[in-house]
Amino acid sequence: MASSRQRLLLGFGLLSSLLLAAYLPIVMMVLMSLRESSRIYADFWGLPWPLHPANYANAIGVLLQPTFNTLFICATSVTGVLFLSTMSGYAFGRMRFPGRSLLFGLVVILMMVPGMLLLTPNYVLAMNLGLRDSYWGLWLFYVSSGQIVAIFLMKSFFAALPEELFESARLAGASEWQCIWLIAVPLCRPILVTVAITTLMMFYNDLIWPLLMINDPKRETLMQALLRFVPADKQATGRADLGAVAAGYVFASVPILLIFWFGMKAYVRGVLSGAVKG
Repeated sequence: MASSRQRLLLGFGLLSSLLLAAYLPIVMMVLMSLRESSRIYADFWGLPWPLHPANYANAIGVLLQPTFNTLFICATSVTGVLFLSTMSGYAFGRMRFPGRSLLFGLVVILMMVPGMLLLTPNYVLAMNLGLRDSYWGLWLFYVSSGQIVAIFLMKSFFAALPEELFESARLAGASEWQCIWLIAVPLCRPILVTVAITTLMMFYNDLIWPLLMINDPKRETLMQALLRFVPADKQATGRADLGAVAAGYVFASVPILLIFWFGMKAYVRGVLSGAVKG
């Protein structure tokens, strides 16, 4: 009995340590964002007192427009991924047509190709199509890359739905389009939220592809703006304003945290359903 309790306490202590280690950088970033840069250089582990909210005013003034740009790009790209993956997943999961297994096999093969290997051919293709310095250079490649895993997930969910639901709807005069949007999609909302949040985080945090596609500062994404956001410390030459930089990273984290917070329940349901049905 004592040995079992000791193992339980040891496991709890280990998990608590890992949790603290994971949250420590986040806590330090928030604390730094509320301190003057000179105090950070003098005492890195000090507490943020007195508070210095001017860091956020500095960061928001520079990062607000790139944040809107990024959210706009992500919203349109995720919408395209959800629409195309829903259509393709329904076709692979519920319809019978020649070459279905071959085409789905090609989708599975594409999942095994590392994204870094596609950077050069994608860049050459974008340049030949004249997509440099336009959002189309982001949208087209985000939608095409994001729907690969989405198709795989949607197909498995649509295939697991009872056929009787669709047969009853067809007997009542429903078209295939109505079967998709009135029956299949409402039943698959958890996996739709899971796909949406997963692809949103991937697009939101992407840096390499926007760096290759966007040179116009008015169109740059949030990650590009954060890369260039290194304000100088006004109290000492040659040093970065660490408080403002930390405030910029905190501000950049807020939109994705809010989206994940409101969609967390559906996201977890989608992940758990996928684990059971997979």
